[in-house]
Amino acid sequence: MMPGQIAAADGKNVLSISAGIIKSFWVPGSFVDVDDAKDAMCAVEEISGGTPMPMLSEMTDVEISAAARYEFAQTKGVLAIAVLGSSTVDRVIAAAMKRHTRYPHEFFTSRDAALAWLDQFTAAGSQQGGRADGLSALA
Repeated sequence: MMPGQIAAADGKNVLSISAGIIKSFWVPGSFVDVDDAKDAMCAVEEISGGTPMPMLSEMTDVEISAAARYEFAQTKGVLAIAVLGSSTVDRVIAAAMKRHTRYPHEFFTSRDAALAWLDQFTAAGSQQGGRADGLSALA
């Protein structure tokens, strides 16, 4: 693990911060249960110092239990989340998570597109005309 990173969920998840965005990488092939989700959300609080931030969550080929999806959706630790995946299954899992979220939540297959969308939720993006209310997310 690199300096500035935090591991969570028994090493299945690695978190870091770059350019005002929390980056969360889940090991492909992982199964995420509710305890993993709770541990990952504690790690988000730790790495962000308790300040909600936008998050890029890379979840390619990751299975998430219904209880874990609900736990993720309840977090107050993120301003918005871009889920990065590569398959139809990844997209379906992201859609299931989106039903319960109280924050902007979108699925992407392109890292660049995901980061561009998240930029509107960073302090720098907001100062450059991005909208932190999520209304411009689909524009």
